[in-house]
Amino acid sequence: MLDQSFSYENFRIILDVENRKGRYLEDEKFFDTDDIFEDSRDITEKIIAINKLIDDEYQKLKKIIVKAPQDFQMYDELLQQKNLLKEEREQKRLEILSCLSERTNSDEYRIKITKGQIKFNSQLYVADDKPEHYFVLKQLQRNIYKTFKVKQADRKSIISQLKILFDDGFPKVIIRTDIKSFYETIPHKHLLSKIEENSLLSYPSKRIIRDILNQYWKILIDDGIKTNSDERVGIPRGIGISAYLAEIYMRDFDRKISSSNSVTYFARYVDDIIIVITPTLRNENISTSKYRNEIKSILFRTSGLDLNLEKTFLIDLRKEKKDRKTSKKYNLTYLGYQFIIGYEKKSDKETYWIEKLPLKILMSENKLERYKKKIISAFENYQLEKIKYAGRENSINRILLLRMKFLTNNFQLFRRKKNVFVGIYFSNEFLNTTDELKVLDKTLKEEILKIENASNIILVSKLNKLSFEKGFKNKLFLNFNFRSFQNSKVLGIWKKL
Repeated sequence: MLDQSFSYENFRIILDVENRKGRYLEDEKFFDTDDIFEDSRDITEKIIAINKLIDDEYQKLKKIIVKAPQDFQMYDELLQQKNLLKEEREQKRLEILSCLSERTNSDEYRIKITKGQIKFNSQLYVADDKPEHYFVLKQLQRNIYKTFKVKQADRKSIISQLKILFDDGFPKVIIRTDIKSFYETIPHKHLLSKIEENSLLSYPSKRIIRDILNQYWKILIDDGIKTNSDERVGIPRGIGISAYLAEIYMRDFDRKISSSNSVTYFARYVDDIIIVITPTLRNENISTSKYRNEIKSILFRTSGLDLNLEKTFLIDLRKEKKDRKTSKKYNLTYLGYQFIIGYEKKSDKETYWIEKLPLKILMSENKLERYKKKIISAFENYQLEKIKYAGRENSINRILLLRMKFLTNNFQLFRRKKNVFVGIYFSNEFLNTTDELKVLDKTLKEEILKIENASNIILVSKLNKLSFEKGFKNKLFLNFNFRSFQNSKVLGIWKKL
């Protein structure tokens, strides 16, 4: 039977899982309110140091052709010390996580939520920055995932599939839309009904979910957005379990759309929806608006939610090339990419024909603008810091250079994990043109020119060697120190972008 408790054993699993994902919970700055892992982290540092000594001893041993037992003495002693340190660290983790578990295992325990920042015109919410809340929310996600068998769509898989579909040349209608005020309009009554019906989900899990929704509703009433007589709707954006609750609520819609005879592809990433419809006959008489209205109807019948018609785009690719008379380009943006499907009119002296162009994948305009804003804000901050902290130019120069290296290159997040990659390539790997990257390089050069003077020749020279295009095309990697990466002075200025 699935263990859904907020126990040491489950918290220990979460610690390992988060580490594998590149989130090092034991870092001193991970939890602002409480550095609970200080003791275990100190032991980890000793293990890292002893690993270096073990490696040195191993290299020495390799050079000895005829080895005697005494040659292994130091190597074996170091291994023994390492094992003892690992046992000591595990005991410390046991003490820490058991303490967290004790705080959470009572009916009085609750996760207080408050309003956070506004991002992309949406109010976000945050849980109190306490370690126990972090572990409980992660365990709740695991409980929901295991008992409802739900998971969020994989962005990379969706883009990979769309790349093939959009370039295959078959007749289709593409509908890209989203759900109007998605998180804010999910009815509590129907959502909680689905949760209560699940006999596998534990009582403590259900209790915390209900409490979070109650707190969210009280905030809306206190802010004058809702009244006590209004239907209770909405889940708080930004809270870890909200995405999972939304997935539970949307299952009926997803199943209904996916099972439609004419739908050959359907994907929903949170509230962003893309549907590919393949007609039975190329010259069928069904209008694209009829397809859109049918989707709108299914959404309302299954969930009571509405399509955002202002953000609904339809592309009709049912027409054969022989029936096309002019060049035509269709532009669709989804999950940070622009897809351009094009047909070009070609001709010679006697005739003309229409040729389908290869699919072009660019960076979305919004994503491009965010990169530009990051570049510009970094240089603006540099100018302000130079005035504010005169005499500390070396530190200020280093931070600007670090920020631009972060934007233009790729790197592994943590020294402890070898499989977490981020950067200009890994955030944009499906691009098949570097046009936008050249635009970013132009923006970078313009900002460099603004600060260039005789006192910062070395900094300018280093900045001029950086390039978004080169970082992407050559998959350039840099080794970033973990603590420098996490340092709010480096990345904090981009939090609201």
